[in-house]
This record gives sequence, C-alpha cells and structure tokens, in this order.
Amino acid sequence: MNNIDEILGAIRASLSEVSNATYNPGACDDPSGEIKYFLERAFLQTRLLLEAYNLPRMLDALESLHNSAKTDYLKTAMDVDGDEYSVWGAKLYNFLDALKIVYAGNPSGSVTKDIIEILRGTQYAITDPKCFTCPPKSESDVHVRIEAVLRCLFPDLLTKPSIPKAIKSFEPDTGLPSVRTLIEYKFVESLGDAKRVSDEILADTRGYTSKDWDKTIYVVYETRRVKRESEWEHLLRSSGVGNNVRVVVISGEEPKPKRKNQAYSLRGREKASSFGKLKYYRPKGR
Repeated sequence: MNNIDEILGAIRASLSEVSNATYNPGACDDPSGEIKYFLERAFLQTRLLLEAYNLPRMLDALESLHNSAKTDYLKTAMDVDGDEYSVWGAKLYNFLDALKIVYAGNPSGSVTKDIIEILRGTQYAITDPKCFTCPPKSESDVHVRIEAVLRCLFPDLLTKPSIPKAIKSFEPDTGLPSVRTLIEYKFVESLGDAKRVSDEILADTRGYTSKDWDKTIYVVYETRRVKRESEWEHLLRSSGVGNNVRVVVISGEEPKPKRKNQAYSLRGREKASSFGKLKYYRPKGR
C-alpha cells in the first residue's frame, strides 16, 4: 500500500478540483460535469482507503454520505466570507481529517497517536457548523458526538461499559477495551460548574481500581474558557490522584474572526478562506 499521506493527498487533489469548479465555474467548460466526476472519484478513493484499513464503521458512514450526495451532487452553501463551497466536498474533508489524526506518518495503519491527542482533535469535529446546526448544548451532546468519532477509530468501543466492583457513583460513559481506557464527559458553562465537576471527578477516582482498565480520561467541554487544563491536572495531582487519570479540556468558544485581508488569491495559487479549505484558480478553458 502507498504511504497514507500520499493517498490522502490524492483524495484532497480530487476535492480541490471540486472546489475549483464550484467556486470558479467560469474556469471550466463543464463545471457541473467536473463537480460530479471529481466527487465520485473522491468518494471511490476514500472508500478504497477505508477498506484497505479495515474501518467498517467509517465505511458505513461514508456510504450514507455518498447516498445523500447522489441526490444532488451540486449542493452548495456559503462560508463566512460569502464564498460558495461544495457541501459534500466539505463533509468528505471530515473523513480525511479523522484519518490524518490517527494514521498520518504511520503506513502500517496501527493506532499510534495518543488517545489524548485524538480527543483534543474532536473539538473541531463536534463543533463543525457544516455538520451540526449548533455547538453541543449538554453533556449528552458531547458524549454522542465524540463517540461518533471514536467509533470510526475503535470498533470495540463500549457505551456505558459495566465496571465490576466500581464505586457507587462512577459509571463511565465510554470504554475502549483495546487501549484499556475509560472516558467520562463533563459539560462546563461557569466556574460553579467547574467546582461541581471537580468534586465529581475526585469522588469518582477515590478508591477506584479495575483489572480490566488502566486509564481514565475526563473530557471537560467548556462553552467558554473557564479553567485551564493545567489547573485540572494540578487539582488531580495535589489530591493524590495518579497519572493514570487525565483531564482533556476542549472548548466550544468560537475563535476570533480573521481579518478579511488575511486571505489572498493569485492565479495558479491557493486561496485560504476562514474555514481553512483550499480553493484553486486556473486559466479559463484549461
């Protein structure tokens, strides 16, 4: 198998053609035809990649997306700059980003990226306005959205796994048996919430041991910046909690908008929009 970075690059090249025909239709003799052709090619390339890496859940999700795309390959939306983009191309990028997080630079296909890094990377997927109409509104929303990402990477994922002899108050949200890791999700909107969650975490971790699970990770989702990850870590260590318990903080706080003059465009060069997607220009008639 070719290096996965090369394969992802080939798929992105197909999607770049889709972006070009969508954003700059005057540069194509048949923009509708090009969009359909290169979208089909991108879906086929992605499908073959997922089959090669034996990711059945991602294949199912891709098939569902492809069936939706077939109803209207030309479906578009507008980004914050008022520029048009392909809806299906944007959604395919989510698959590529997930694969890159886990496999890039690792041709063997085994998961070598730390689960902490993977969880941090879900911040962008679970708050993506192209996929969801609004950011998570509850702990349940965070749980469901992050598990949807993790299931693509960990087929053995368990929801609410049974914990023998667990302390009364502790019922983990997610279990990943292959990496012997439990995950709990917390939703924080204020300092008061942070205090309540810190008490819950300390109550959960006191006296809990299991022969089946080595690590526990608490994912704290903040609707706005409340407490730094280093503060949570300090709380755990100062309370005598071992390094097998970690906290990951992700935030739904929207980034400051980029200034308009930060974008650029040149014939034959890439244009970066505020969504970070690539758009290409080429001379008319090519």
